[in-house]
Amino acid sequence: MNEIQMTFYSLINLFDRTLWIKLLSELEKIFGQKLSHLDVNDPMRKKVQDIESAADYICAIGKEESSRKLFGKFGKSKIELSLSIFKDATFFPNCLSIHFPEKVTGDSEGLSMLRNGFEEVNRCLEPFYSICDSMDTIASKRKATGYAVDLQAELIGAFWLTYFNKAYVDYFQESKFQEVPSRQIEGLDGYIVDLGESPFFVTVDRNQVEALLGKESFVDPTLGYDKPAGKNALRFDQLS
Repeated sequence: MNEIQMTFYSLINLFDRTLWIKLLSELEKIFGQKLSHLDVNDPMRKKVQDIESAADYICAIGKEESSRKLFGKFGKSKIELSLSIFKDATFFPNCLSIHFPEKVTGDSEGLSMLRNGFEEVNRCLEPFYSICDSMDTIASKRKATGYAVDLQAELIGAFWLTYFNKAYVDYFQESKFQEVPSRQIEGLDGYIVDLGESPFFVTVDRNQVEALLGKESFVDPTLGYDKPAGKNALRFDQLS
């Protein structure tokens, strides 16, 4: 099965109980499932009593700890999340990934759920960059060097749904976003690029979008070396 993945990269403080109560409550409505498990371990065993206690658990970082990693799932829906948050996002961005079974793309209701979830998380986490596509498509952008992508050197790619915040819209030039299927949504100053009906039926080629915005700013899986930070992408201190 080719799961669907959405990932959000944010630099704001995510040790914010109020933010998580709002976001998790909205996601339960959109997904039609309660958050059932939340744990620092995978497989997950710790059950969620309520959203308030889940928010407390997310924010419960020790004084000596610099980051926190958690895993969660929504009931029997097979929708799962992983979360990495940092006290100081100077070098590493906060990252939330949500995975969905491929079957959600089989009808308009499931596709609407994906779009609504993507938009809501973007509003709450205020990411500088976020993506949604099939896991196989995202995995195809693995670097030839084997190292993780340094988002201060390059972005991963353009995907079925891709959000760029205002700093990146300005960096790539706003006029270019008028040449691809894109839109702005209430509560955000960036653009969502939306390439088609579903991850498996796009009307604009992903590579075409990368070429338009500047292919050097995105991962080239064949490249055998790492790009320098700040040359083809914005440094984090330029995004905050």
